[in-house]
Formats: sequence, structure tokens, C-alpha cells
Amino acid sequence: MGVGSDALRRGSGARASGGSEEGVDPADARPSRLGGNDSAWLILAVVGVIAFGLALRFFARSDLWADEVLSVNIARLPLSDLQAALRHDGAPPLYYALLHVWMEIFGTGNEAVRAMSGAFGVAALVPAWYAGRRLDGRRAAAGLQPPEARTVAWATVLMLAASPFAIRYSTEARMYSLVILLVFLGYLALLRVFDRPSWGRLVCLAVVTGLLLYTHYWSFALLAVVGLWLAFLAVRGRPEQRSAARYGLGALAVGGLTFIPWLPTFRYQELHTGTPWGGVVSPVSSTAEAVKSFGGNTHAVGWALLLMVLLAVFATALDGRHIDVDLWTRPGIRMEAGVAFATLGLGLLLARATETTFEGRYASVMFPMFLLAAAFGVTAFASRGVRYTVLALLLVGGFWGGTSNALRSRTQAFEVANAIRGQGHTGDLVVYCPDSGGTDVSRLLPGDVRQVGLPGFTKPGRIDWVDYADRVDAMRPLQVVKDIVRRAGDDHAIWLVYTQGAQPVQTKCGLIADALAVIRPRDRTVEPNPYFFENQGLYRYAPRAR
Repeated sequence: MGVGSDALRRGSGARASGGSEEGVDPADARPSRLGGNDSAWLILAVVGVIAFGLALRFFARSDLWADEVLSVNIARLPLSDLQAALRHDGAPPLYYALLHVWMEIFGTGNEAVRAMSGAFGVAALVPAWYAGRRLDGRRAAAGLQPPEARTVAWATVLMLAASPFAIRYSTEARMYSLVILLVFLGYLALLRVFDRPSWGRLVCLAVVTGLLLYTHYWSFALLAVVGLWLAFLAVRGRPEQRSAARYGLGALAVGGLTFIPWLPTFRYQELHTGTPWGGVVSPVSSTAEAVKSFGGNTHAVGWALLLMVLLAVFATALDGRHIDVDLWTRPGIRMEAGVAFATLGLGLLLARATETTFEGRYASVMFPMFLLAAAFGVTAFASRGVRYTVLALLLVGGFWGGTSNALRSRTQAFEVANAIRGQGHTGDLVVYCPDSGGTDVSRLLPGDVRQVGLPGFTKPGRIDWVDYADRVDAMRPLQVVKDIVRRAGDDHAIWLVYTQGAQPVQTKCGLIADALAVIRPRDRTVEPNPYFFENQGLYRYAPRAR
């Protein structure tokens, strides 16, 4: 590896012989030990960071937004009805089955349904610690260990505790927190197979593989990348790697076979659901979207984490003031970083090929590997003071975004529901156009309010994504307006809940809104506010004058 590796060997030799390199602070060369005021403050800070991160995983002021309400309404069904319901939703069943059991015990309130994701988020800290410790061991074996014996382990746990991405999805009634937990567990299971294959370890890897497939379909991209990497090692790896790689590949295959019973449903979803609410993705802009999402509302944190990943892959500390960069990459974290970005790349290519969309939350399948690489990047600094400063800045930025997530409303549904409750009368008709923008509003309205969703005049609370684009195309705005007026009656107001955008369904909803205004006087009661993650507007059409 040229000059860089020579310098690295000289640095390792100096540390091994007890000497010090030029420019290294002797204080940085001393191993840290527990005891003394500095260590006490450090321990207190670590405990405080973890405690604050745990607290944020169970606190969110916002009402449930549309997707969360969908989760709750589907999970409320009897378990025997889940498969039929999910054929029309487009998701795998594991999260919904778990949420069904959870709600049977804890109820269906906002805090209750989100607490399961919070529990997954807390549980993920444990395998994150062990995953980081494995990387510390890898550095030690290569003679690259920094003064603190558990630098990567602690950095991983602290950065995960403060991650606005992990906090967000620990406070959301969706499956992404479970995905993060399972990926960490799968990573450890695979490494254990490489330590020493055994039936127990192979079964663990197969089980996690199956659970991932039943949790989110983007797991296909992750497992495909891992499978290709194992296949390469099985053929071209070192002799001690080949056997373990073959065992691991077999465990992945067995885990994949558990998906066979769900294949007919998956095939139906693939043909009839998809993501009609979003446009075709651009791989470049979607990669940027994934990185920004890791920073939550503070996008700068996501870019700072990416910088740490680049340092992990390309840089190694020489002394307290110098970093050696190797464009051929450094050993230690190549696999984790490579799997992370290959997973994202493959997933985006598949999304482009199938004309489906991408949201930053889908990157939860690669987030654990990305975070491990970012934590590894902390070791690119030899100075303990610099390491602590960099880590502290990442934690402060993370908590800034995490706290904002806790305090910020994700949906404008409460404004819409308050307006309808405050100004509406018995018999008024509430119309959601499109229906995907009203599930969270319907949760906040009394059960006796008349409500319908378009297209199709469906009941609110659930969305039928089957052939959605075709049903939108079949909508005739003038005929829909006649049906709305007939359903409402002359003596009752019409409330139209709408969202803004350029999708075909929203274009037709705009035509419907304007056509209704020709027939009845219209007031804009609520204006869509882009401050909210999900924003809705509300029109009121008065009863016909007599």
C-alpha cells in the first residue's frame, strides 16, 4: 500500500515499543483507565447521552400521520384477515402481526402503538454495542487500536442513541425501527458464523434472514448484496473464509425459503400495488435523500456522518495532527461500508426498473452498516481530544434533530379535524381527495361523521392501493362532483380535505375542488402548510341557498 502503509507500520512499531511519535501528545499515548474526576465525568456524560436518547424514543407530541394510522387500522384486524388486507396495501406481514398482539395488550392510543417501535429502538442499542466491539477487535488485531479499548463500540452506541433517524422511527408506528434491530442482529449472526460455524449460529442467521424478508421488501436488496459477497468469498476468499462463506450462504438460502408461503401475496402486490403515490426515482438524488434523512430535520448531521464514513474507509491517523489517506481504501471497515452503499445502489436500481419510488426511511436496511462505518471513522483521529470533540459535535447535532422530531407535529390533521368539529354540523359530508391524505384526519373525527375517500368513495382509515393508478384514470371529475353533491344533500355542507402536488390524482382532485366551487360557495378553511411532514388543506362548501 505504498508510503501510507510504511508510515502505519512505523507508527505501530513506535507504540509497541513504548516510544512516542513526533507530534503525539504523551497524554494521548496513555491508555485511559477508570478512576479520577475525568473518568467520572466521562461516565456521567455517556450515561446521560444514552438516557436522553432512550427518553426521546418514547416521546412524540404529534398525532399519528397517515401511514401510522394505516398500520394501526390494518393491525386491528383479526390475524386471519391480515393477508387479505395486505394484498391491498403492498407490505409484508410481520410488523402488523406484532403490532396486533401489542395493541391487544397495551391499547391503540398514540403513545401505546408507537411504544413498540420504541422498544425495538432501545433493543437495537445492545447488538450495536457488540457490533462496534467486533470492529474494535478487528482494529486491535491489525495493530490499529487507539488508546481507548472500546472506541468504536462506544461511538456506535452513542451515535445510535443520538441518531435523529433512529429516534424518528422509534417514535413512529411503522416497521423501520424493527428493520434496524434485525440488521444489527443479522450482522452479528453472520460474523459468528465466520468465527466458527455451528448449527445454532446458522439457524440464527436463517431466522433473521426470514424475519427481514417478512418485515420490509427492501431487505431483498440487502440480502442480495450479502449473498453475492458470500458467494465471492466462497470461491475467491482465503481458505479459512471459504467454508464459513458457504455455510453462511446456505443459511441465507434457508431463510429465503421461509418466504415461499408469502410469495403468491407478494406476486399479487408486485403486479397490482407498487407506489402509485410517488414518482420514479433518480438514483443520485435518492442517495442524497438517504444521507439527509440520517440527519433528520438537521440535514447537516447526515452529511457529517457521510464524512465520517469516508474517513473510515480512506483515512488512518498517523499522529495527533496528521491523517494518512489511501485512495485504495484502508482495511477494517470496507465490508460494512461496501454493503451499505451497494444495498442502497441495488435498491435504487430495482426501484428504477420497477418504476417505484424511494423514501429516505427505506434506507433503514443499510443504516446500521452506515452507522458502524461512521463510528469507525472516529478512529481516524489519533488525538483523544479531537475524537471526543468530533463525537460530541455529532451527538449534539443528532439530539438537536431528535428533539425537534419529538416536539414537531408530523401532520396537519389536527388543524383540519378541529375546523370540521368546530364549524361542522350533523349530516355534513367529509370528502378526502385523495384518500391517502385523510386517514389521519379520520382518526381524529367522531365516528358518526359521514366520510368518504376518492377514488371510489371508499371508507376512510384504509387505502386500497390495488390498480390505484387505473382507478384514478377512470375518475371523471364532473361525475364525481355530481355524486358528492347527491350524497351530501342540499341541506348539508361539503368538506373537502386535499393535498397539494403534481400527481395525477391530485390534479383531478383540483378539478373536483374547482367544479364544486361553481355549484356552491367555497371557503378555504385550512391552508396546506409545508412546515408539516404531511400537510393537508380544507375547503368548506356551504349548503345550497334556499
